[in-house]
Amino acid sequence: MSIIHRLFVVVVLLGIAACSHPKEDSYASMPDELAQLYRAIAKDPQDAALYLDMSRAYLRLGQPDSALNYALVSVGIDSTNANAYITVSDVYFAMGNFDAAQEMLERVIAIDAKNNEAYLKLGELRFLLQEYDLSEEILLKAIQQETHNPKAYHILAWNYRERGDTLKAIRNYLVAAEQDPDYFDAYMELGVLYHHRHNPLALNYYNNALNLQPDNIQALYNMAMFYQETGEYEKALDKYRMILQKDQNHRNTLHNMGWIYLMGQDKFEEAVVFFSKAITVDTTYLEAIYNRGLSFEALGKYDNARQDYMYSLQLNDNYPLAIEGLNRLDKLQRK
Repeated sequence: MSIIHRLFVVVVLLGIAACSHPKEDSYASMPDELAQLYRAIAKDPQDAALYLDMSRAYLRLGQPDSALNYALVSVGIDSTNANAYITVSDVYFAMGNFDAAQEMLERVIAIDAKNNEAYLKLGELRFLLQEYDLSEEILLKAIQQETHNPKAYHILAWNYRERGDTLKAIRNYLVAAEQDPDYFDAYMELGVLYHHRHNPLALNYYNNALNLQPDNIQALYNMAMFYQETGEYEKALDKYRMILQKDQNHRNTLHNMGWIYLMGQDKFEEAVVFFSKAITVDTTYLEAIYNRGLSFEALGKYDNARQDYMYSLQLNDNYPLAIEGLNRLDKLQRK
């Protein structure tokens, strides 16, 4: 059934839809948001905005079929409401029907040629479909109409990043952050781009992100990784400890602390402790298991090392580092 045909059916069945809500005594078993909306619709079944609210509520609950039905009812009541078509597009997007999502966004622009949200969603959709030229064209139209448009610059930066044009990506992230100083994602992505270059400016952008979200573990982890990769191990450990205060079972942090103690500081006992904690969190954590074996080997605890190398091979029977580790141990035993 085409979208237009479906909208026609919705209009025809609108009276049925308005009368098909659960009885009052069934509202108690529903989430409060849904119950309130059902009661409101029962009082005013021709209020298009209520059906949109119901659609969004169902979408948040992960029920796209119900979300679509209510969004289409809203469109059936008021076919000139651009926001209704945007909601329909959101539902189709959640269902993986990108062609229908695109059609709805184009309908929004036909109704309201300056609807910035529709341009942004359409530009993002084109980006996700790897149609970078079309995405850029749409986003530039949005910027022409609304120059203060941080989200448009942000998505443009994604396009340039994926094309490998890092300089243009950085410029557009910077514009996004300048236009919206609270743009957490722009700071994070700037940090990542400079991080890949081992440029200390990465730390400035991660700090900007942390100023906005002080408890953000990913920003802390990225900073710790930058310090680790540049050999500033104590600073890395400080950041990792901050992460463990927020999440004591953060497995990558536990592993990386073990790695620093093993490779950076020759503190093999401490390394074993942290690799063991990481393995407790994830018993299939191959790198932690192998690295604990390496730590045991450095301590001269060869039986323990052998057990971990063998365990590594149970998880990956062609893991070259574990094979090399067992070969080293075999040579030691022959001496």
